[in-house]
Amino acid sequence: MNSDNGTRLSIAPDLWARFFAGQRLACARLISKVENEPELLPEIRDRIIPRLHGAVRIGITGPPGVGKSTLTSGLARRAVQAGHKAGIIAIDPSSPFTGGAFLGDRVRMAGLIGDPRVFIRSQASREGHGGLSPSTANVADVLDAFGMDRVIIETVGVGQAELDVLTCADLTILVLQPGTGDVIQTLKSGIIEVADLIIVNKADMPGVGALQDSLRFLFDMNARTKAKPVPLVLTATAVQDKGLDEVYAELERLIRQHHESGRLQEKKRVRLESEIKAALEDELWGRFLSLGGDREDIAALADRLARSGESPYPAIREIGSRIRMQFDTAKKD
Repeated sequence: MNSDNGTRLSIAPDLWARFFAGQRLACARLISKVENEPELLPEIRDRIIPRLHGAVRIGITGPPGVGKSTLTSGLARRAVQAGHKAGIIAIDPSSPFTGGAFLGDRVRMAGLIGDPRVFIRSQASREGHGGLSPSTANVADVLDAFGMDRVIIETVGVGQAELDVLTCADLTILVLQPGTGDVIQTLKSGIIEVADLIIVNKADMPGVGALQDSLRFLFDMNARTKAKPVPLVLTATAVQDKGLDEVYAELERLIRQHHESGRLQEKKRVRLESEIKAALEDELWGRFLSLGGDREDIAALADRLARSGESPYPAIREIGSRIRMQFDTAKKD
């Protein structure tokens, strides 16, 4: 990023010093820069990637109201009791009108606030449509570099398109509750095929058996075409802290299994591949603009095509040809 006088702006050395010294306020400020100043992201990534400790990312997803925050709090508490440091990224939905969010997870996780072994960060989903904020993956890496070895990512919810957590997390926990039609929704979204662990929360409510029967039916149906092992289904009543010891023990078993099988390393590789592709897209878009491309021209083209009903691809090919000519000219110069 450049200031008005042409000097390059970067993150103050003092902030980096305080961050690497373990100061929580510095970590919070660095996360704010990740969220709000994307032009600083290359510098941030360059500094934190050599400091990553390999934190395990645990995604917790499920329909709104199933008790994800209470479950997250209970698992984080058990993680720190076992000697880990837990970072929590809790996503709240942004208002479609103001862009703001309630960020109520700090209220629901009040029992963890003040514990130096826990770092809680609430995020508004902003323009993200996959259950996460666009900056969630980078915030998880900041928490990793800060020393958190368990990073729990609680999504906004799960729907037909809210599947970003599957690529952002190393393991995914799907949380359901009886009596709300969750199974139909999860079947539509496809997440039931990729969840590593399923928790039927609020198990003190009627309908637990019916939900488990429905899950078994879906597993049997999917088993005919899918080679992935069927996830274990556990019951819990998180608000009463019941069943969470078993959930935590199974989670740690899965972490060990995925580490030994190489799946954790493969997840890291996939995330880096996605980051490289996204960065190249940004770079090429910036190059297009620098060579005379114009966002307004593209907007005007989209408007014309929307009114005419023409295919966009002839125009896309024409723009692509013009970009290639500009690149060739720039090479010759």
